[in-house]
Amino acid sequence: MSIQLQRHLKLINDKLRELQNLSIGAFMDAMKAFKELNQDLAAEVRDRSVIIEEKSQSIEDNVFETIARRQPVAKDLRELATYLQTAHHLYRIGRYAYKIAHIVRLCEGMEHFKELISLPHLADLAKQTIEIAMKGILDKDLSKIDELEKLEAISDKETSDMFEEITEYLRVRNDITTMAMFYVIVGRYCERAADHAFSIAERAVYMVKGKRVKLGLAYKGQAGRAPH
Repeated sequence: MSIQLQRHLKLINDKLRELQNLSIGAFMDAMKAFKELNQDLAAEVRDRSVIIEEKSQSIEDNVFETIARRQPVAKDLRELATYLQTAHHLYRIGRYAYKIAHIVRLCEGMEHFKELISLPHLADLAKQTIEIAMKGILDKDLSKIDELEKLEAISDKETSDMFEEITEYLRVRNDITTMAMFYVIVGRYCERAADHAFSIAERAVYMVKGKRVKLGLAYKGQAGRAPH
């Protein structure tokens, strides 16, 4: 590998780290804004979505420029393709942050009808899965990839319990329909963020090992563990 190609790969890797911090930071702040119904924080998150999009586009430009000018082959090309896809996944997570922040705007004048426990927990689980997956991409460290399956199982149970709890509330109250709907939507965004983490982790395994795996299946009784 040429020194110049190494420099370009390092540049893109650094930008991905920045994008990860931006996207996860925005997502967790959006969840905090929803928990507190904090309009000011939600507005800040919406503003940050522009920076996240610009950073993602910058990574895409860098990848295409490196492919065109440095003519990477084999493993290096696989790494660049992975960086490109990962940037898109992080951008999507940033979009979920924006959508949650928008829901906070729609909640103006409303109140929570229950203490929020499940949703912050789901957000934290999503954050953990993203961090594990990104460690595989940025540091080529696959040592914790297998933990994703356990985290998914915990997330699935937490989501199911939350839906059951919301259903019980709706049976006795007819004035909480809109907020209950927001709980379900925000919960789905947490699930989707974790889904993107699994896609990133699959790309990490492919980038490092050159093997394609399907994660998220072990706890459903199917084979699909990542290689060590």
